[in-house]
Amino acid sequence: MKKIVSLLLALILALSIPFGSFAAEKPPAPEYDGYPLILIRGMDFNGLYYKLGTSEEQRCFKGIEAGPLLKALGLSIFKGFTKFSIEAFFEEVCVYLTDIMGLIACSEDGSSKYDVSVNEYPLSLANYLEYKEWGTFNEMGILASACEKYGAENVYYFNYDWRIDPFINAERLNEMVIQAKKDSGKDKVNLVCCSMGGIESVSYMYKYGTQDLNRVIFLSSTVTGTHVTSDVLRGLVEITPNNLYRFVSQSLAPDNEFVQLLIKGFYKAKVFDVLCNAVNKIIDKGLDTVYDNFLLNTFGTMPAIWALVLPEYYDEAIKYVFAGKEDKYSDFIALTKEYQKMASERDGMLKDAAENGVSICFVAGYDRCCVPVYTGGECNGDGTLEADRMLGGAVVSALNSTLGDDYVPAEPSRLSPDRKVDLSGVLFPESTWAVRNLNHVGCSTNTDSSDFLFWLLGYDGNVTVSSNPEYPQFMVSSDGYKLAPQK
Repeated sequence: MKKIVSLLLALILALSIPFGSFAAEKPPAPEYDGYPLILIRGMDFNGLYYKLGTSEEQRCFKGIEAGPLLKALGLSIFKGFTKFSIEAFFEEVCVYLTDIMGLIACSEDGSSKYDVSVNEYPLSLANYLEYKEWGTFNEMGILASACEKYGAENVYYFNYDWRIDPFINAERLNEMVIQAKKDSGKDKVNLVCCSMGGIESVSYMYKYGTQDLNRVIFLSSTVTGTHVTSDVLRGLVEITPNNLYRFVSQSLAPDNEFVQLLIKGFYKAKVFDVLCNAVNKIIDKGLDTVYDNFLLNTFGTMPAIWALVLPEYYDEAIKYVFAGKEDKYSDFIALTKEYQKMASERDGMLKDAAENGVSICFVAGYDRCCVPVYTGGECNGDGTLEADRMLGGAVVSALNSTLGDDYVPAEPSRLSPDRKVDLSGVLFPESTWAVRNLNHVGCSTNTDSSDFLFWLLGYDGNVTVSSNPEYPQFMVSSDGYKLAPQK
């Protein structure tokens, strides 16, 4: 049984890697359209607090520090060897995991097990001047740039407990939309939905409609679900030498020729084969212990994780995780079924919104390795999530390959010049941008990446990939900071 990795991989979604900056030549930014901007952030472990606002306040996620980690690892190894038991090793691992993140646990019905909350900002950022100290990268960079361009009185930050039922978060998001409309005197708002913010925004639309939306930008978003959750919740976990080699090669000094030759040498010498074989054997023997002692009622009952499961794999995932425990988790399973209903109606809902005047854009990167510990780990992505899902159903080649010289797309103009991405069948082929080497989310203040994003936001009318030759459908981020058209 491989459920430990299945549920532990939910942690992957917490990563937020800088988006990179764009275009050396900056096209003129469109004038501000006056619509208030609401940014819906991605998953944030550090933003979860236990007993927030009291003398007992503390972060739910204590973080991983070298000293405690080494101490816990040493104790785990000691107990494993002295008792000649893999289970004893993992039991001690569970003690450590519970200590650093046990407060994020959810109950059997999907509600928070402990008194956990987040800092909320129901009014415009003009009422929270601390935003100036939040930083200049990722979502914080978007907020800082927006406040500079639009004025903080027109910018709203939707921070939320990403673990819980997205429909509960939708209620709060709806309240923010109403507040923003009231404050601005406008009848609509613009949304920027980052990473996990994609599924949160879809939940809002599903529950409250799209009539209050002017423009929606899905930025490295989970809007159409993810392979990582679908695969790992079905137990499809395997660390293969090929995937591990790709991951290490891209992660360790990718521009250093000597390092790359060394990594390639290890690969050819079968070092990765030996390592993967050893790790997989250890995982196979210890998963039940970690699953039962820590993960089932931590990540396994987090509603948000299940909201990302692709419909075609849902039944298999439910059977794998809750087999024999269906009665005990009946309320939670009923909740996940509603997410599947939402997923079945999502595409039609978004297309209807576009027909009714909502401008919808998708922006995502590709050609970076996903974490190589699940079956889809060979997927072509942005270092965190898979490109085909973030782009709304694209056909994307495996990493380090192309779709082939014989591949014939339905619409030839939708095939990237590098023959790695076909956008013919995506939800919105006219307003989807695929950027090679673009990192997950990320938008530093006053950089080219901000200019691209705010050009999208401010365009007068329905923005498309043909609206500006500086920002064509297929681009490349050469060093993470500059953007150029693919050729």
